[in-house]
Amino acid sequence: MVVNSPNKEKDFDGNEQMLKEDVTRKSRGNEKKIFPTFFKQRRRYGKVRKLLSNRLRILTWIDRYNWQWFVNDFIAGVTLGLTIIPESIACALLAGLPARYGLCSAFVGSFIYLVCGSIDTVIMGPTSLVALVSVQFTVGKPIEFAFILTFLSGIVQLIMGCLGMGYVFEFISMPVIKAFSSATAILVMESQIKVLLGIKYLVAGLVESMKTLLSRYHEANYADFVMGLCAIIFLIIVESFEKFSKRSNINGVVRLLFRYLSFSRNTLIVVITAIISYIWLLHDYRTPYTLSKNALSGLPNVTLPQFTVETPEKTYTFWQILTELNVGVLVIPIIGVLTNISIGKLTPKGLVDTNQELLTVGLCNVAGSCVQSMPTSGAFTRYAISKACGLCTPLANLYSGVIVLLALSYLSPYFNFIPEATLAAILICSIFTLLDFKLPWRLWHESKRDFIVWLVCFVVCIVSGVEVGLFVSIIINVLHLLYLWARPEIAVKIQEIDDMQYICVTPGNAIYFPAINHLRDKVLKATAQAKQRIPVVIDCHKISGLDFTAAQGFVKLAGGLRHDTAEPDVALDSTSCQSDNRADSFAGDTLLILYRMQVHLQKLIDNAENLAFCESEEKIREFLTQASLRNGFINLKEHIRASIDLGYKIEIE
Repeated sequence: MVVNSPNKEKDFDGNEQMLKEDVTRKSRGNEKKIFPTFFKQRRRYGKVRKLLSNRLRILTWIDRYNWQWFVNDFIAGVTLGLTIIPESIACALLAGLPARYGLCSAFVGSFIYLVCGSIDTVIMGPTSLVALVSVQFTVGKPIEFAFILTFLSGIVQLIMGCLGMGYVFEFISMPVIKAFSSATAILVMESQIKVLLGIKYLVAGLVESMKTLLSRYHEANYADFVMGLCAIIFLIIVESFEKFSKRSNINGVVRLLFRYLSFSRNTLIVVITAIISYIWLLHDYRTPYTLSKNALSGLPNVTLPQFTVETPEKTYTFWQILTELNVGVLVIPIIGVLTNISIGKLTPKGLVDTNQELLTVGLCNVAGSCVQSMPTSGAFTRYAISKACGLCTPLANLYSGVIVLLALSYLSPYFNFIPEATLAAILICSIFTLLDFKLPWRLWHESKRDFIVWLVCFVVCIVSGVEVGLFVSIIINVLHLLYLWARPEIAVKIQEIDDMQYICVTPGNAIYFPAINHLRDKVLKATAQAKQRIPVVIDCHKISGLDFTAAQGFVKLAGGLRHDTAEPDVALDSTSCQSDNRADSFAGDTLLILYRMQVHLQKLIDNAENLAFCESEEKIREFLTQASLRNGFINLKEHIRASIDLGYKIEIE
């Protein structure tokens, strides 16, 4: 009930507040909060909570958690848990690891991200992108190298987060991300062709992989190919159920059934093909297609990774391991966090706390290395499923992680019945969504520069590897930004005030030392092309920054505009914008006026005889009149009238 009040402002505020509360209650489905006690104590522990919530992001939403959110998160978490199991196994095989280690990578990170994660729709676990890049640095090496790479990646991410280096990722533009993703999709699909054909080899790089495949194509197993092809067809058909479920003329229960069948397609194909394999082995000692192996049961031991690796051929010390991993300890952390940032930018707000993501993903990798995990991050495929399931908070990571733990505890032996061709089909269908060739077509028509960046990144990623392509693209973007910094947009045109002409120069942004010579060249060329000596007005309202070198460049520009080499005896007062009454002090010089420059930037510029500052158009008119009087561009009558208006004494001989 609204209480009438004589104060209309208070009454309006009260009604508005009640309306907001009513909308909030409706949006939450009139559900009660699950953690009301914590919510009531928020004021009491406000300062402590604010301090902790900067890092423990669960504190920012747990006190608002309600039963509607719980239902949505539970459904999304269970669906994602069933999806991440076959994906994790497939990613492990892609990285050259036994299937077990894919599952070991899919639960610790989920529990940590639940507490510290800042992006609701990120579900931590192994990804085909990170697995593909990881294998470039661990191929042909002992399995312990993968766990050490995970540990070192986490350490690098933690260091970057603590140093606040999240701004580095701002140098990665959208064309680079899209080219990087498309190239990765092609590389992943190519790497799974050999699995579909039943050919066994593990090499790094697209060129070497294609050479090996072409030289060994005669070893192809048609049973693997048929199994993989059938799995791909099944996944495509079941994926189309989601579009079918959106039709309004279908029963609601049927729509819901088709929807969750589509989300669970990876789990369904794994179960179906595993059952086929099990039945086949009941009648024969082996299947005609290859099965995944080394899926041992039981939970992993919690221990730090071994920093000294002993093999029959060689013993690797920590420094030798670091040398072997090479730039992988920098590439893997960047790619992992880049995936999370890209997912975060797809959310409605599109804002990501990059430093928090660095710290969180770093903790996930460091903790994961203690349970034999490969490097982890979010995944676009899991993001799509979480969005479709209506995920509300990172609590879905909890349910997903629990399902993976149960699978590790009780289902691991049954993973030996999964055909490798089925896992390859899952990777191919999952990664296919990352292919995006609509963007380069649009860039070709709208932004040739961005198209070139996309093309370079895509080609280099395909030919030399995604890690090389990513760094080359970053360098290109940085060089372009430096070029824009050194060559800012500068507009030069002739303008008039009361029939008095002047050269108006408008820089587009801040002027620092790489750009000052460019500005000086523009101004000097403009004055040289002018038919007569007219003042130069630089409109500085867009100049937000200025360094010492650039400030001195303005003084040198004033000197370059002077035609009289005599030393100045009287200078303008640059702070008061007052004109010098003695017109002879500018005799023979082209006047340089800095218009609308911020006062704190004016202090960096030394006084010069033909340099003046002003803040209004009226002052510009005054300076132009003085210059016209000195240069004889107005007749005697106008000369006298202008002098009287400005308060100057005219001596006529």
